[in-house]
Order: sequence, then C-alpha cells, then structure tokens
Amino acid sequence: MIWLLALGLASSVAPASAAPPTTSDKSPPEPTEPDPDDPDDQALLEFHFKPVDDLQIAIWLEDSAGNFVQDVFVTQATGKLGIGNRPGLPLFVSSWRAPYGPRDMVLPVWAHHRGKTYPKIIFHDPNINNHTSLGFHEISSSAESYFCRPLTPDEDDAIVDTMTCPSPATFRSDKGRFSEHAGPSLYPPRNDLTSFQANDSEATKTYSELNDLDAVTRATPKPGPYMIAQRIRRGDVPKGPLVAWIEVSQERDENPDWQFDREDDHWVDPKLPAYGREFLGQPAIVYRVEFDPSDKGYLSISEYAGYADWTGATGTVHPPDSTISVSGGSGADRLQIQSKFGVTGRFGVYSHGWNSSGGGGGDGDGDGDGDGGGGCRNLQLPPVEDLRIEPIAFDRARATFRLPELPPNITLDNLYAAWVTPETTDFLLSAAKGVSGIPRLCRDANEFDCISAGPGDEVSVIVDQLFGNYTYTIGITYDDTCTNPSGVAFADVTTPVQPFQTIDGACFIATAAWGAGWTRELRALRSFRDRFMLGQPVVRDLVTYYYAYGPVLANIIRDVPPARAAVRLIVRPFASFAGGLSPVWPTVE
Repeated sequence: MIWLLALGLASSVAPASAAPPTTSDKSPPEPTEPDPDDPDDQALLEFHFKPVDDLQIAIWLEDSAGNFVQDVFVTQATGKLGIGNRPGLPLFVSSWRAPYGPRDMVLPVWAHHRGKTYPKIIFHDPNINNHTSLGFHEISSSAESYFCRPLTPDEDDAIVDTMTCPSPATFRSDKGRFSEHAGPSLYPPRNDLTSFQANDSEATKTYSELNDLDAVTRATPKPGPYMIAQRIRRGDVPKGPLVAWIEVSQERDENPDWQFDREDDHWVDPKLPAYGREFLGQPAIVYRVEFDPSDKGYLSISEYAGYADWTGATGTVHPPDSTISVSGGSGADRLQIQSKFGVTGRFGVYSHGWNSSGGGGGDGDGDGDGDGGGGCRNLQLPPVEDLRIEPIAFDRARATFRLPELPPNITLDNLYAAWVTPETTDFLLSAAKGVSGIPRLCRDANEFDCISAGPGDEVSVIVDQLFGNYTYTIGITYDDTCTNPSGVAFADVTTPVQPFQTIDGACFIATAAWGAGWTRELRALRSFRDRFMLGQPVVRDLVTYYYAYGPVLANIIRDVPPARAAVRLIVRPFASFAGGLSPVWPTVE
C-alpha cells in the first residue's frame, strides 16, 4: 500500500465569491421591419475558406458603417472553452491544451467589434503567491475533462502525432472565480462544466449562463476547404450591403519580423521553469468581404484587410505591410488560396438571395439556381437512429448509426459529433466538446473528402483525441442545407487503458505531501507503476481502488503539516528505488 499511496493523480479545490456580469452599452443597428411568417424574409449565406491546421477563427457580420450585426462562427477553444478568459497571466507559456493563461490576443478584432464584456476570471487559489504560477493549485482544483497539466516542450512535441493527453483522472485544474478588482474581459468564460465540487468557486456555476456563443461555436476545422452556412432574416439585418469578416490566429507563427523569445517575452514560472513553451507569433489576420444579400452570387477576396494588435489591447486593424508572411501557411496564408465557383480567393461569401435558397431543405449547392424555389423553412429534423459506439483504441471510438428517412426535398449537409463527461442521462449539447474532422455528407457524385450516404443509409465516423480509461457520452447530430439541426442521439462508451503513459498528472496523496505533482520523486513512481506494475492484474485492481479513494486521503493530510511530512519520509526511499529503475524527465526546480 505504500506504493499505492504515492501513485495516483491530481487532487482537489475550495470556495469563493461571484461578481455580477457586465454588459456593453453598444447596441446593433436598427433592423428593418421583420415578417416572421414570410419565407421571403430569409436568405441563406455560405462562407467559404481553406484554413491551415490549428487555427482559432471567428466570422461575423457588420453593416457598411462598421456596426456589429451578428456572430456567424467561432472555434470552440475561444467560444466554448474560455481560452480568452481563464485564470493566470496573459503571457503564461503554453502547451497542448494549456489550462491557464487568458489569451487576450487570440481574436481581438472580433472581440472588440462585438462590444460585449464578461466578468474577468482569476485563480480561485486562496494563496495569491500562486497566482503567477502554473502549478501548486491543488487546494483549489477539481476534476478536469479537457485541459492537461502544463507540459515541457519535449513532451509537447512528443504528442503531436497522438494529439492526446492523460486521462482526466491525472490532472485537476483551478476553474477560477470572478475578480472583484480587475476590469472586464472581452471573452466569455468556458461553458463546458457540468459538475462541480466543494472546492470550486460558486462563480463556476454561472459560467455557462454568461457564455452566449453556443449557437455559433463549432470544433476547429481540419485543413482544407471548409464552408459555414447561416440563414439571416431580412428583419434582423439592416438594409443595403453587409460586410463579412473573418479573423484567424495561430500560436507560434513566427517570422523574421515577429520573433519572440520564451524567457524574455513570456512569463516562465520561476518555480516550474521547465514547463510550457512559447506561443507568441504574428498577430491575428482579418479579411473582409462586402456583399448585398439581395444579390445572388459569390464574392471573394484574396488580399487580407490587415492585422490585429499582438497584445489584443484594441480592435484596431493595422493595414497590410511587409512584416506579415503571405506564403507557407503562415501569416496571411493561414487562409489559403482556393478556387470556388470559378473565382479565386482566400475568403468568400455566397448569397442565395432572399427566397432563393432552395426547396424545403434547400439545395445549398452554391449555384444560385434555387432548385425548387420556396425558400428555406424552419424544420426540426429527427435524430439519427440505431446509434452504437465502440472503442477502437485508448484515444478513439467509432460511432455507427443510420440516417433517418426524410422527405425527398430535404438535402442533408453536415454531420457533427461531440462528447461530454461523465456519464449522463441528458446530453447537453451546449456543454459538449465538438470533434474535429468529421466528414460532411456528399451533395453530388463529383465530391470527395465526404461521406456518400443519404436517408436510410448506415454511416460510421471516428471520434478521436479521447483520454484512456474514461467514460464518455458521445452525441451525433446533423443538419440540412438550410442549416436546420437534427435532434441529438447519444450513447456511452468507455475507452481502454492507455498502454504506456509517459505524460502523467499529479498524485493525489503525494501531491498533497509535496505540494506539487511534478517533482522528480512523483515522476519516478509513476514511471515505475506504468512500466512494471500495471501489467499485473492484482496491482491494476489496487491502483483502480487507489484512484477511487486517494482524493479523500489527500484531503485529510493536505492541511496537516506533520502528516504531509510523514508521507514524504515514507515515500522518498521508494521513489529513489523507482528512479533507479525508471528514467524520468529532468528535475523541475
């Protein structure tokens, strides 16, 4: 049991106060008179672009005078997971799924143009000396279903291929609280939290209520041609032309004019200097297309409109200059040139015109012919049928289902997969994390990189980037070419144990004893566990038992210095023995 007392994963949390949300006085322009019963009052818009990998993206509409009209799309790390408004310093070093450090510079033009504000989130940790640290927040941390503990640069590079990280059982995070003194944030807090522990602040229970982006948030697109569709009502937008904006940002996108140093330009935690990698690079880039929704057709732009403040301090759009890269997937080439409808560009908008988006479901094929006429109608589509989910690896599962029978005038478009944790009897789409790379359904025989299937056909998709040895509820939805959504079908799946895990989290009891989970002693014990112990059935069962009860024991000793000292005294000799058998990472000073 001495071994087991030292082998678990990260621990707990504590309470706090909530500040009221703040709102902006900026309001959208006066709309024209709507006619909600008239299908002619709607137009279908398509936004076409070809992103490179790993972008944060926002698309929105303004009027020709520069007044914000409405959001169209925002990637989920910003819109759902709160990377713009979370605990820590803005210049905290980064890593794969970094848990801390608000990224004020992620999409600042969009954020400032929206004119909305939210309470600023800071660490809930009562020890303010830890507010400038990546670690030591065990006392204010709770179970984390998405983010990983900060990684070393070498670890970060090691997971590029697998794009996964340890199970939520191995890392707990400080979810933060509202600041009573700092000014508001332009970014919403995360809205994916569905369960709360005693150590969480009361503020965390209001995060999802404050986040108003659920309807437009989707998973980050994979590289390649991509299209976002949205319907607008004539009564919701001003008369005349509109301007479609797209903003794209990418971490570590440096060039000779935008070079940053890890130690000099970022905040490297002096207590944990080996963890985290630099993330600064060229600022966010924006494109704009002016169009009139009344005019059927496609308008595209190749030249970027400008770039944002690299700090995110303002919504200024700096004019194009020679400091921004334009090739190699960098800078302005984060959106790559493509040919669409015979027009070459990086960002384009296709308007089907008022009442020209096709029959009951719309054809949405971008040819502007409005097959069938009659405009889009609001429909509630039935969920997929016979959903089955099976694990195919520790980090992947296969979802198989049948598309439901639908009237012939409904054309299906996109498939979506998302997951929540833990097991649930009610799948909350607002809290679910979208899965990237789910192919869309083909509209015609000439398309590629899509699934050729229709109503009544069986379809399978892969859900990846999961944690090992964890239970998920996975939901499947789809929409038609008029953007009508389906109901959600969902089912549970438990992934197998990760075979060997070199990247791990903190230990429940040992973390409480040492005050941090990333010491040499704990890394040695975990490495010994994974290499020599977990292959034994009895030990596997004992470790599982420890994971269930370790947090309780950790809470008992955390605030009792003599008990912590005793655990360190007992465990250290075993850690030294394990370190002699199992190589570990360099010491964290």
